[in-house]
Amino acid sequence: MPVLVMNLEKKTEDSKSDLEASKIGVVPNLFMYNKYLNWVSGEFELYLQDDSNGLKVYFPSGHLSVRLIQSNRQDIYFEIYVKSKNRAFGTRIHNQVIEVLNQIYKLQSV
Repeated sequence: MPVLVMNLEKKTEDSKSDLEASKIGVVPNLFMYNKYLNWVSGEFELYLQDDSNGLKVYFPSGHLSVRLIQSNRQDIYFEIYVKSKNRAFGTRIHNQVIEVLNQIYKLQSV
């Protein structure tokens, strides 16, 4: 089962309430990546979205994006990035996106 490759969290220096978080996810094929994008889009269907390059979802205090980093024969690597001016809300959004990824991993292992 693929695992998250990297987990980075940056704190914005000028404000303790800001959040920037990034994770690198891995799935075995483009089909699973597109399924993940579709599920994330559905999870945040009430927010403005741009799917021209991966997926970007805008919410009142920031945004989240999922973008393809690298694709090879065996794995698809993508970045999940959340930036929010409200740390609590950004953390909640980040956790939702990771939970969707965990559901994809569970589906893949069945």
